[in-house]
Amino acid sequence: MKFILLGATALVSLMSAPASAQTDSSPASAPPTQLRGVTVTAHGTDQAYGTPPQYDKPVATLGPLGEQNLLDTPQAVTVVPEDLIVNLQTRTVNDTLRFLPSVEIRDQQGLEVSRPQSRGFMGSIVQNTRLDGLNIIGTTAIPAENLAGIEVLNGPGGALYGPESPAGVFDYILKRPTDTPLLRYSEGFQSSGIFTEQADVGGRFGPDDRIGVRLNVVHGEGESYVEGSSTNRTLVSLDMDYHIDSKTVLELDYSHYTTEANGLPGSFVYDGASTAANGKGNTMLPSAPDPTRVGLGQPDAGTDLRTETVLGKIKHSFNDNWSLEVGGLYQNALRGLTGITNTLTDNTGDYTVTKNFTAVPQFTIGSFSGYLNGHVQVLGMMNDISIGTNGFVNGQYSHKTSIAVNLTPAQNLADPQVLTPKPTPANGGLYESSHVFEQSIILGDTLHLTDQLALQAVVNTSFIHSISFAATGAVTSDDKRDGVASPTISLIYKPIPKLSLHATWAQSIEQGDQAPAGSPNANEFLTPYQDEIYEVGAKYALSSKVLLTLDAFHMTRPFATNVAPSNIFEVVGEQRNNGVEAFVQGELTPDLSLFGGATYIDARLLNSNNATTAGKLIVGVPEVKTDLVFDYHPAFAGGAAFTFTVNYEGRRAATDTNNSFAPSYVTIDPGVRYPFNYDGHHITARFEVINATDTHYYSSIADGNIVGSPGANTAYLGAPRTFMANLDFDF
Repeated sequence: MKFILLGATALVSLMSAPASAQTDSSPASAPPTQLRGVTVTAHGTDQAYGTPPQYDKPVATLGPLGEQNLLDTPQAVTVVPEDLIVNLQTRTVNDTLRFLPSVEIRDQQGLEVSRPQSRGFMGSIVQNTRLDGLNIIGTTAIPAENLAGIEVLNGPGGALYGPESPAGVFDYILKRPTDTPLLRYSEGFQSSGIFTEQADVGGRFGPDDRIGVRLNVVHGEGESYVEGSSTNRTLVSLDMDYHIDSKTVLELDYSHYTTEANGLPGSFVYDGASTAANGKGNTMLPSAPDPTRVGLGQPDAGTDLRTETVLGKIKHSFNDNWSLEVGGLYQNALRGLTGITNTLTDNTGDYTVTKNFTAVPQFTIGSFSGYLNGHVQVLGMMNDISIGTNGFVNGQYSHKTSIAVNLTPAQNLADPQVLTPKPTPANGGLYESSHVFEQSIILGDTLHLTDQLALQAVVNTSFIHSISFAATGAVTSDDKRDGVASPTISLIYKPIPKLSLHATWAQSIEQGDQAPAGSPNANEFLTPYQDEIYEVGAKYALSSKVLLTLDAFHMTRPFATNVAPSNIFEVVGEQRNNGVEAFVQGELTPDLSLFGGATYIDARLLNSNNATTAGKLIVGVPEVKTDLVFDYHPAFAGGAAFTFTVNYEGRRAATDTNNSFAPSYVTIDPGVRYPFNYDGHHITARFEVINATDTHYYSSIADGNIVGSPGANTAYLGAPRTFMANLDFDF
């Protein structure tokens, strides 16, 4: 792999000669500068990567609306910038999203198998996650090294993106080719014994420098934080663009990502139907054990994830007022899920061990979009018009027979053991267990009534077809809905240029949840849901580099789970979340940058017709969550900087009857970086301690229907104290 990393540098020789003579940040012919969101410039020859940090991101791309100024958007949108990803040495999107106070990660079947969600609502498999605006599989591994940032729309985005849960929209933005030659190499180390190497190469070549290339190659492997564990991950990402003329650009992207992790702690399952048969009563969530303890996982058990992605877009600017974008993506995600499930059998720490998950081992998706945006003046009032379509085709493939195997003997949390491996049973082959088709037509208009007042209305008309199958090929559910609407109406008022106030109402159609494996109605899709939101908010530009946001919301969604004693998966009530979120990002002073905020959520189950659950807190949603990143880079320090991250999470309900809770916890991550020059090249050294106090906590707690464990709740441990060091070389 080192030869691949070093060989990647050869690309720069194709680009450096013509580009090095340029002093302008765009190609020699200059046409690319006329297309918004296309031209990309590296940090600059006089600055090291990520220094000084640029944590302010004034714009985001919101699907059919195109590029939007965050100050003027009537939604809560946060953007994780590339500099934050670099300076805090994050490797995956899960690592990166932990800096957002409204966001939770729901782990499912092991490392990097999860669902991101905002404001306390469960995310879906594909509807809530996107790559450059196109739907992707959200429950597989997604690296961070090839990303230029992450844009998160909190709350439902059904009017913009089609049927989806109100868990927000997570759009992972790819790095684009740079207009100046780029050759960067980095070497990273984690205290547990993992070395990670990365080469990032880019530039332009060809006639008039119209062809741009960006190649990212990453490899990391070693022993993780449990003795005898191992990780191995490889990324190859190639991003290209071709400026056909001054108004048209073609973008092509390919990535191959594999990640393996074995021997890390498994999940902890409690208070489920399987424990009631023991006659020992329901089980509670125990105190979080030490995640480094050998035996909470098994050396030969974990995840083996492989994802191939191909993406293409063509963007055309007709004139200063009208533009067109058309894109398509195909992704194939293979998931080898041989992880460990530790099922508690009593409240004294006894548990049984199961290896291998019955979850979906393969997903495929083809997604597509087309957007036309323009500005029209009618009766003296400007209209920002959006016309578009987006959708996807998603296939899920399951094992015909279960591969789960019970390991013996039973264990206790006080003294877990490495158990004798057992062979994985034959899976009987794969079959298509479900097929989902969604297609939406979007019409939107932002009517500027005055210079200070605007009315935005967007309506999405969707066509949904969800079908599931048994292993025999028999259809187990078939639901087709045509012409269902998801409207959004917003009022935007700017009393002064730096202050924006908004009020938004939205309804969003959502594909019904799919019954998890083990349910009598396994794989069945429930009738589509209708979600609703009321939101008011304010945004204030403290300066050109700092944006403050404050939002209050009331959101509802049907809630489904497995119902005793039948264990059938069905809607049992309504999840109602009320909350307030505050966020700030940017440069408070020339010496201090801040990224983060705080969120309060009251998430409850209503109308359940069950006295034990009615009005109770939703499992896994903290009432208070605070995430703050401080970056202090004083001028007198000669480029040296100090980072400090604090994450606080309030108590979380561990069961739907609220008879068990996970306690609140705090983690702190101090760090330092120092850029310097050597022989005319930039070198940046970074060092950080993750979870410096070595706090033991649960990073994820979820109701069984989220993680595919009917009738049970599932918890995963957070990582222990970890030392991280990194050297970046800019040539």
